[in-house]
Amino acid sequence: MTAGRRPLDGRRAVVTGAADGLGRAFALALADAGAAVAVCDVLPGADDVAREVESRGVSGYGQVADLRDADAIHAFVENAATHLGGIDLLVNNAAAYLQTFPATDGWRRAIDDFHFVADVNYRGAYLVGRAAIPHIVKQGGDIVNITTDHIHTCGYPEAVDHADAPQCRWAATRRPPVGGPRFDVYDSSKWAVKGLTHVWAAALAEHGVRVNSFGMGATDTPMIRRHLEGKGAPAPRNLMRPEQVAAILVELVLEGSGGRTGDSVEVWLDHPCVLPPVSLDGALAAGALAASR
Repeated sequence: MTAGRRPLDGRRAVVTGAADGLGRAFALALADAGAAVAVCDVLPGADDVAREVESRGVSGYGQVADLRDADAIHAFVENAATHLGGIDLLVNNAAAYLQTFPATDGWRRAIDDFHFVADVNYRGAYLVGRAAIPHIVKQGGDIVNITTDHIHTCGYPEAVDHADAPQCRWAATRRPPVGGPRFDVYDSSKWAVKGLTHVWAAALAEHGVRVNSFGMGATDTPMIRRHLEGKGAPAPRNLMRPEQVAAILVELVLEGSGGRTGDSVEVWLDHPCVLPPVSLDGALAAGALAASR
């Protein structure tokens, strides 16, 4: 690498839900590594993050966009491609969250809660991906779909050795999937995104596009703090930092064209916050792709 060159120089990234929290951390980590970055969010602040991106010496673009609006999604992606000169990296990060109560919620609330969460987490991720894929397949690249540790735990689908994580609350027993009884819409939407990841990985491999999901345990973001405040619980000291998690995203992208695809990359509380080896999902995806060639 020549002097002054950064590992993601020339890459053009889109990050959704990037006004604050993990999305902002992802955008700035990619920019620090040399990528031009376009960001969107339903909240004000996308332009501020775009300016932070540009302060890293790369192109930035910001737009307020509601991922429940298909036309707004398409307009944002096309504007991003125009401003950056193309797209070869998508981080599908935007998310909505509500606690739900299946046994007592009324019918109208069940409908409203579903649309509030699933229209962003699943439909939004699907539409952003489908808008960006025609750009990404032109020269290959990456899609990273942000999920949750509720769908891939330190006990499921593989039991993880806790020798380096003795403080994990699940060290003595296998942690099951899903986050608990109040997450029916949130968790099912993230399972759907995991499903998209597997299908897109298979469909786009011949175009040189890697597609992985990336989930993480509780990270110190406005979303998790709102959740904890709603429970009347203080934020625990062991929350992961957005910058730690974003560094793993950059490492995943830096694996390059020979790296994993179809994998479920996960980091958990009280475990080392590092890029893990390829998991069962990635190994199975690699085997299926090899068999299809």
